[in-house]
Amino acid sequence: MNQEIFADGISAVHVTGNLVRIDLMTLQPHLKSDNGQPVVDVSKRIIMPLEGFVQALATQENIVNQLIEAGVLKKSQEKVFQSEQEQ
Repeated sequence: MNQEIFADGISAVHVTGNLVRIDLMTLQPHLKSDNGQPVVDVSKRIIMPLEGFVQALATQENIVNQLIEAGVLKKSQEKVFQSEQEQ
């Protein structure tokens, strides 16, 4: 591994044919919007084949389950996480 990318979250996911584009966002706390919220900067994009996206999702779900089993996350936190993703 020769490059690390930091993101506060995912701002959008676009599926076009067999490719999935994931827009990564970072919060810019030193910049404020008109309503006083930190400005979001979409600065990076991950592009991967649909098969790789599905495999990555399965890997992340496995990690969440391991964290629940280890007591790091609670089942209710997983549900909140899932409902945030559905929005």
